[in-house]
Amino acid sequence: MNRKIIGLAAQTLYSVILNSPETDAAVVIDNQIYVLSPSGKSSIILQVKAPSERPYFYARLRKNTREIIDRESFVRAPATNPWTYNEFYNRTQTVQEMIRFDVLDEFTPQFTRASDDKLHPLGEIATIHITADQKLIDDVHDHYLDDYEVKVNMTHITASAVRHFTECDFAVSGRTSRFFNKLPYKIKLPAEGYDLDGFRHLRLRTTENDPSYMRDYLTTEFLRAINQPGTRASYIRAIGLFTMIEKYDDTWLEREFNPDKDQTYANGILYEGNGGKSEENRADLSYKDLKDFEDSAYTIEEDPKDQNGTFVELMKFTAFIRDQAALEKTRNATLEASLIANWEKQIDVEGFLANIALEFLLGSADGHVQNTNNYYLYKDPTQNRFIYIAWDFDYNLCNGAYSMEALLEGDYRKFGWLSDLPLPAALLAIPKYRTMIESQISIMVTKLLNPTISFPVVDSVVNLIREDVAWDQTLPRVRKGPSFIGGGLRSFLEGKLDDNAIPPYSTNIFSAIDFIIRINKYIDFDLAIEGNTGHRSVLGIKEFIRRKLANYNAQLPS
Repeated sequence: MNRKIIGLAAQTLYSVILNSPETDAAVVIDNQIYVLSPSGKSSIILQVKAPSERPYFYARLRKNTREIIDRESFVRAPATNPWTYNEFYNRTQTVQEMIRFDVLDEFTPQFTRASDDKLHPLGEIATIHITADQKLIDDVHDHYLDDYEVKVNMTHITASAVRHFTECDFAVSGRTSRFFNKLPYKIKLPAEGYDLDGFRHLRLRTTENDPSYMRDYLTTEFLRAINQPGTRASYIRAIGLFTMIEKYDDTWLEREFNPDKDQTYANGILYEGNGGKSEENRADLSYKDLKDFEDSAYTIEEDPKDQNGTFVELMKFTAFIRDQAALEKTRNATLEASLIANWEKQIDVEGFLANIALEFLLGSADGHVQNTNNYYLYKDPTQNRFIYIAWDFDYNLCNGAYSMEALLEGDYRKFGWLSDLPLPAALLAIPKYRTMIESQISIMVTKLLNPTISFPVVDSVVNLIREDVAWDQTLPRVRKGPSFIGGGLRSFLEGKLDDNAIPPYSTNIFSAIDFIIRINKYIDFDLAIEGNTGHRSVLGIKEFIRRKLANYNAQLPS
């Protein structure tokens, strides 16, 4: 007797990320419905084993039935492995190849960054699931103008990994970004929470003021390309689409600068420049007596390891800048060599000038040059000198309440206060350093901003986030009413306006009015990328690059 042996059909474990407790869910294969169940990994990861090697899609079912009430708008390619990625519902791709800028050897790195593949998985949009008593979350939103922290649990989900964190601190973050209806958040992982490459202080950046959703992300990619320290970025799904970045703290300093990558790193002091309390009291690195730093636009962001931080190091540095500037007025060739040697002992000059060159090329309205704002000075104990670290990039690439023409300036010497601020002015009085920054700008133009290089990078980001941008734009915001206006008014009435809120160099009243109007309007994503947004307070990403390069090239010697 001949016997026919029939083997079991190959099975795949299907996993979908879906937060829809009011429905059930299923994977549909050959018109057969396979109901998904919550996994042990997370309540929003639903799984089932079902046949492999057949096209499929996920669907939502009416609760306790097999009736499909919603389904993905496409069919997924057959699964050929024993398991799928953690696939987000109604997203056509989970992982994609990314086009990135090359890291340029012309710029010398002065840091030894740890791996960040878990925190910032390349070519993915990870999911963060925050769980807590709803009243706690409501309290955070009600106290959005305050540093009101609550304890939450967090699950971080990537295509192939799920990581849990308990007893995390959760609060609204930012300064004026708190006024938006789509709020920014900060998350602090517990001391033992090192599963995200050791980075513990995270920020979820609102995209409400940036219709391209990519100014933060792109700027971190530029910084990476020119070998400068600073946060890197990735996209996160939470209460919408956010950019996730790292906050600078002692654990970040260890991950960024410790050559041995162990927990015995003795970090140096970290100062932050916060704009200005008045035009006469800015974080412009002009000299002040020690007592005047206490009521200045600077803060001590991190104390040195096991010490109490003071402003002594910053005072000494500003005194050095003042004294060097005076010496440069009487310099000769011999003195110039001595000046250069002294500068290099005090600060990583190449890195500082690279950051300033990038501010110029990216039309940064809220950095050191335009606003004496959003920068850090770190006294690196290994080198015993300061290292400049940039921060907060949503008002780059011609965005905000500013004169676009001022930000599109093609001559770096005329950009903002670059020729007047104490540190860049003193450095650029030295021919070697003028040559250095001009060379840096030329290299960045040729190897980064050049549209044949930058536009494919932009397009790669567009492909990654397009579906999530469309999703984010449909979501209700946590606050009602006109965005920014209500929060700003409440902040004023409650006496909670930021003391360091002097307007930047290029502030423009007409752009400011337009900014308030357009953050409460829909702007097409493609226009936000390509240009012609119809608003004077924001240019398209590619439009900015074209116009900035045209202005730069126009001022070059013929």
